[in-house]
Amino acid sequence: MMSYLSKFFYLLGERKKRLFLLAFLFLFSSLLETLGIGLIGPFISIATNLGFIKQDSRISWLYNQLNFGSEINFLIFVGLIVVGIFYVKSFLSFFIQRYIFEFGFKQRGVLCSRLLHSYSLAPYTYHLTHNSSTLMQNMLNETETFSYKVIMPLLFAVSNSIVTLAIVFLLIKTNIMAMFIIIGIVLLASSIFYHFRHKIALWGKDRSDSYEEMIRIINHSLGGLKEVRVIGCEGYFEDQASFQMDKFAVSSAAYMSFTNLPRYVIEAFLITFLVVFTFIFLTFNPRSSQDLSSVLGIFAMASIRLLPAVGNVINSLNDVRYASYSMDKLYFDLQSLEKHQPKLSLSQTDALRSNQPMDFSKQIVLDQITYRYPEGANDALNQVSLMLNKGESIGLIGRSGAGKTTLVDVILGLLTPQNGDIKVDGVSVYQNLRAWQNLIGYVPQSIFLIDDTLERNIAFGVPDHLIDQDKLSQAIQIAQLTELVEQLPEGINTVIGERGVRLSGGQRQRIGIARVLYHDRQILILDEATAALDNETESLVSEAVKALGGSKTIILIAHRLTTLEHCERIYVVEKGQIVKSGSYQDVVLKGQLSSPS
Repeated sequence: MMSYLSKFFYLLGERKKRLFLLAFLFLFSSLLETLGIGLIGPFISIATNLGFIKQDSRISWLYNQLNFGSEINFLIFVGLIVVGIFYVKSFLSFFIQRYIFEFGFKQRGVLCSRLLHSYSLAPYTYHLTHNSSTLMQNMLNETETFSYKVIMPLLFAVSNSIVTLAIVFLLIKTNIMAMFIIIGIVLLASSIFYHFRHKIALWGKDRSDSYEEMIRIINHSLGGLKEVRVIGCEGYFEDQASFQMDKFAVSSAAYMSFTNLPRYVIEAFLITFLVVFTFIFLTFNPRSSQDLSSVLGIFAMASIRLLPAVGNVINSLNDVRYASYSMDKLYFDLQSLEKHQPKLSLSQTDALRSNQPMDFSKQIVLDQITYRYPEGANDALNQVSLMLNKGESIGLIGRSGAGKTTLVDVILGLLTPQNGDIKVDGVSVYQNLRAWQNLIGYVPQSIFLIDDTLERNIAFGVPDHLIDQDKLSQAIQIAQLTELVEQLPEGINTVIGERGVRLSGGQRQRIGIARVLYHDRQILILDEATAALDNETESLVSEAVKALGGSKTIILIAHRLTTLEHCERIYVVEKGQIVKSGSYQDVVLKGQLSSPS
């Protein structure tokens, strides 16, 4: 239990302090409700026998102290108090319920933001080993489950437990025998549902796993629509999705039907109690029918309130067990990521979000870079050294698996080498990695495009009101996208479709180049940006890159060696090492290198 609460409070973060207000409201509301129910018995006794006012010492004392001249007026006074208490209690209960819902919904947003922040700052190697479908599932579905099936049920369970305990104490004072019968009924009902706790947790796990699989399968099916359509394997993905949906439906239906069971069981038990208690009371107290009316009035009202309260507690605890698997996933993800993330001061946070690049006026030096992937058997990079002057263009070539992409990931700051350093004008980039990354524009082989307008894809990550139209026009012109813009029905405001599905490969690549130009990065890294293009399109993209020669510092990884003709130096990468370097003529032509496979 303590372990569960520890995880719960960790996921709540700073917002757990707000629970103190809720605890006070729960207690105050319960006291009001108990007082209201407790006054129903005297009200019924007075209503059925006005002489009861003088028979009960406490009521008689109150009657005399308030100087009531009429017993009817006193009855009206007691009735108004009961009504007033229940109105106040009802309003307060509504306010508490609204606060719980608001707390839960807001906590889901806070938790989703925490996850997004943690995933965004997670080491690049973390994303190499985790499926994006799983991360999406955690941020969207698991946070929803935690909010709806843990936070809200727990708070409602506490609220209803306090109400239940308060009413129990009232019933003990009213009639001890009846109280023991009700406690026995509640314990019997609770033990029945407690027996299913492991089954409930299993339903929750099945639901979470099947939902995650559905996201993964749908991503695969729609993400590779062309290949799926051509191969004709739609049925394969449909069968997989159908299987997971059936699994999801079975576990969800089993749990949802189970949640309705407590109400029926407790309702039947309490009705049985009222009937049996009436017979027992009259058997041992045949002349106390008036007392029976008062006791039954209190117990009837208490039962009406206890029925939903106890049922809610049981259902809430079932919800908590059902969502335990989801909470564990969120806790272990956040706990494992956040413990490695340093606590940043306000100034450090501002620096992390700053767009200011580090000073770069002379050269970049990679000094003895060595990198090995986690659990890797061998070094992916082994003592790699190279130098790049400002305004120069260099090329990296080598066969697949030689280490080119790993080297680029290290340069981009995505991977941190175990040994070696990257220095800009003699300053290590690891002193302020964000400032180093603010120097870099990256164009991969597959450009990431959002399902939005051409303008927003080029000015990626910039709010609409901050987009510089002059910079946008200049980037479009240099990247040779002017003709495309003129052909589009709404120009730069044309939506280009998910992943740029309405564009050709060359157009997507040139948008990628226009993006780094708009953001005005001094260093451009093109990672086989023309590998998938035809000769004519590659020529257009290459011309756009050549036009940047001298004004930008360029690192180019190329599939076709002719793309590297304009580079000042070529580096040959083999088994994680640079085995040769020199001019294009020395390395490619005289070395008689062929295009890397």
